[in-house]
Amino acid sequence: MIVLVGKSASGKTEVAKILVKEFGYEKLVTYTTREKRIKEIDGIDYNFVTKEEFVKLKEEGFFFETALYNDNYYGTAIKDIKNNKVVILEPQGLKKYAKLKNVVSFYLDSSKELREKRMKDRGDDPILIKKRIEGDDDAFSLENLEDINFVLESNTQTIEFLAQEVDEIYKNLI
Repeated sequence: MIVLVGKSASGKTEVAKILVKEFGYEKLVTYTTREKRIKEIDGIDYNFVTKEEFVKLKEEGFFFETALYNDNYYGTAIKDIKNNKVVILEPQGLKKYAKLKNVVSFYLDSSKELREKRMKDRGDDPILIKKRIEGDDDAFSLENLEDINFVLESNTQTIEFLAQEVDEIYKNLI
């Protein structure tokens, strides 16, 4: 399983889309309580649920892992853990995945300026952009990234190149 980790707007979602479309991986669709963005589709981008629904599922033992990030819950259903999948996680979620076999994790490292530009370009609310940029500094501290296998710099590389690099590294290790 490929795990992609990175700060807000680091390119994780776009790399995952290419891995699915061009390299035949299946996207593991996680659950979240955050608001759906323009063009996102329930069941494709995320499984969007209310906080109440999420808490109930968690209490029922439905999730393999959960995380609270930017005041929203995220989680992976136990039934969705399989090889040849790609999943996007926060550092909290990665800690549990790192214990599984056949998991290779990649951190997409991007500058603050590039991430801000990407968020503005996709129409994110300026207040949320500021909040996410500030929140990322704590969530992505070095101690929270100790389970990362590979760091890929995404400031100067194309998303297509990054996806190809992830695929090659993964196939050489598994």
